[in-house]
Formats: sequence, C-alpha cells, structure tokens
Amino acid sequence: MDPREKELLTGMGNCYAACGENFERTVEMVADNRHRTPDDVKQTLVRIREMYGNDADYRKLRARLPASFPC
Repeated sequence: MDPREKELLTGMGNCYAACGENFERTVEMVADNRHRTPDDVKQTLVRIREMYGNDADYRKLRARLPASFPC
C-alpha cells in the first residue's frame, strides 16, 4: 500500500474511534484536513479496497471502520 493510502486509512480509523463512531462526520473531518471533498475521500477508500482488499495491512486498518462502508 502507498504510504499516503496507509496514512489515510490510519487517520480514518483514529478519527472514527475518537468521533464516537460517526462515520460521515469522520469522512468530513478527514476531507477538511486533507483539503479534499468527502466524496473524494470515499472514492479513494473504495479504490484502496479494490486494489488492496486481500492485503493483511489493509484488512487490519480497514477493520477499524464500519463494515457497511464501502458497500
């Protein structure tokens, strides 16, 4: 996984845990911090899943986010 992708997933997991598990708010905060739109962050998460879905590091980081996203 690219270091920026790993950083995004790590940040998403940290923020999600700190935000009382409000996923949409997490996406908004991460997007604001990275000067991106929430839709861009979501699309990036989908792309990362498609590329690294079987990677052990990805699965570990992804487990910190709700199973329902991305569908």
